[in-house]
Amino acid sequence: MTDLTTRRPVLFDHDGALDDLLSLLLLTQYDTVDLRGIAVTPADCLPVPAMSATRKILELAGLPQVPTALGELTGRNPFPLAWRIDALRADALPVLNRSAPPTSRDGALPAHERLAAWLLEADAPVTILATGPLTNLAWCLDHHPEVEATIEEVVFMGGALDVPGNVDEPGHDGSAEWNVYWDPEAAKRVFDSTLPITLFPLDVTDQVPVTTAFTHAFGRHYGKPLSDLAGSLLALTFGVLETTGLPYCCWDSLTTSYLAEPGICGFETVHCDVVTEGAGQGRTVRDPGGRPVKAAVTVDPDRFYRHCLDVLTRR
Repeated sequence: MTDLTTRRPVLFDHDGALDDLLSLLLLTQYDTVDLRGIAVTPADCLPVPAMSATRKILELAGLPQVPTALGELTGRNPFPLAWRIDALRADALPVLNRSAPPTSRDGALPAHERLAAWLLEADAPVTILATGPLTNLAWCLDHHPEVEATIEEVVFMGGALDVPGNVDEPGHDGSAEWNVYWDPEAAKRVFDSTLPITLFPLDVTDQVPVTTAFTHAFGRHYGKPLSDLAGSLLALTFGVLETTGLPYCCWDSLTTSYLAEPGICGFETVHCDVVTEGAGQGRTVRDPGGRPVKAAVTVDPDRFYRHCLDVLTRR
């Protein structure tokens, strides 16, 4: 059994998409992670079913005690509704509904205030894993600047450095990634802080698409609840390429895997900044005068897929 004193305290801020939920499933299985709280940001999801699915996953994984908080802050640029309903589909999966809905562990505070409270109450430096926009963290920095001293690292899925973005909206030049584009000011606020940031941009996350082979591999372990859920979440991504022209990739789950197996990716220090206005709003740009981040620049896809299978088919 892992000594609890060696486990990394983690607060998870996600926005309820299929890969966010797969990330949560991975987090619940990492012996090196002490999952202390989960915030659900109402970005790429319908927030109520996203929160419901989150609680059901915690119950399935044997971690019903982990507290959760529902976000209410919104960004400037909303995600397409056609993407946001994935949380509704995930929440209805049979593997998550084998018993009565779990008792809510949501507190009275909205996610941005609860995140601040979790940080201020922390007894050790905390890692923030953000697979959605940085809105809640930016609010914490603005309203409780003392939380900056409690954060050891921000691990963020976001940005596009040397590749095109994935935003295809009227009036935008296509250079931004959605987690930054949803709330450019929030990303800028976090990037302007002194917090250590480990960035997983599209440059590297687009290199691990959801493949048929990866998805079908979970079928060989059919009957194990965690494996069945992982395979079901991956299967729900099918059709995205055909309807949007964009492949569905393991953006968030690759980012999450860093907490357990950082060697899956290679990193370099990149100086960058966030554009907040105009046709390129939400773009992350290389800038010699910008803030340094630890950016993932290479990935071993086969090692990542093996990692997910190994972790999620153990029981």
